[in-house]
Amino acid sequence: MKQLLIILTLSIAGLTLVAQTGNGEQEWDLTYESLLDLNGVKWDHSQGTLFTWLKNREKEHNIISDFVQGELDKRPEATFLIDHPTFPSGGRTTILGVKNRAGCYFYWRSTDESMKEFKRKPISTGLFDQIFNRLHSLKQRGYENMGSPEKAYAGFLSTLKAGQAKQVLLHINDFLEFDVNNHQILRVGRIFEIEQSLQVKNN
Repeated sequence: MKQLLIILTLSIAGLTLVAQTGNGEQEWDLTYESLLDLNGVKWDHSQGTLFTWLKNREKEHNIISDFVQGELDKRPEATFLIDHPTFPSGGRTTILGVKNRAGCYFYWRSTDESMKEFKRKPISTGLFDQIFNRLHSLKQRGYENMGSPEKAYAGFLSTLKAGQAKQVLLHINDFLEFDVNNHQILRVGRIFEIEQSLQVKNN
């Protein structure tokens, strides 16, 4: 009887896994709502949350997500997406890195630059792999040092390779680490370092 229960439990778990991954490949949630929900980020205009930032720019967000989905539909070998407000203007910077048979490149778009289309720039395989591996292994920082998730998180990171999808929230310290008491910048964060290596300027 116990063996039968174990078999049934394993079978149900297997069916659940298939239902979640569909054809074996995971998908990004390009609305980011499931990621924000999972991390307890609330809709709160007074806090200036990422929920508010996205919803106030719904048309802009749809343009970006449609473009990104179009590239994902081509089934690239590996891809990453960095998407965040442009500091300090509150515009939007979007970087989509793609690796396929044709080579490696990234698309970049900034609303601050009044860019209607994404710019495409080729990069070396070595640089792409270095950046992708760093992003794919990046662990999400906790929000406790900022008091609440609404104050701590300032963007989104998505990676996808061989059916392994990952999405995390980017902490404000992923862009700039600073001394709150003295209002001084201590160092450039790990995401800004990557954007600098791609020669992407956000101001």
